Amino acid sequence: MAKIIADSSTLILLAKCGLLEVVCETFDICVPPAVAAEAASEELAKIYPDAALILKLISAKTLTVHDPGSTELPLPISLHKGETEALALALKTKGALLATDDGKAIKAARSLKVPFLITPKIVTELHKLNLISFKSARKSLEKLGTIGRYSPEILADALISLMEDKYGKTDNHKNT
Repeated sequence: MAKIIADSSTLILLAKCGLLEVVCETFDICVPPAVAAEAASEELAKIYPDAALILKLISAKTLTVHDPGSTELPLPISLHKGETEALALALKTKGALLATDDGKAIKAARSLKVPFLITPKIVTELHKLNLISFKSARKSLEKLGTIGRYSPEILADALISLMEDKYGKTDNHKNT
């Protein structure tokens, strides 16, 4: 089972798309304490359904919380505490992927050679694994286009990947 270290934005977006539970059942998802606090504090859970779901998954240990220890990272940019802890935890966890949609965290992951993935990629992977339908995946990607901060190219690539999974690859866009 793949180990994924997630930051707050990824958890919240997956919850809003109705996919967080299937992701937690399929992959070994863990978060650092700062991410748990940012995404699922008791106060947030009273107001936001996605925070309540994240807190429920943490309480059930379907989504685990691990302390990264030291978060001193050799970075030329500053990150929020949750992204810093998630990156530190991903660095210390052998074979782990960092799940983030934060531009600065992605740049830091590249700089430190930490493998990462973004939420649209998680959606397409769930479809490839036959865990969600084409319709559900497409709906989730459309919702991410509304609530996420993705470039049109990222969403187009995810939709193309989804359609190629369903209909097979074509040579129609070979030179594009």
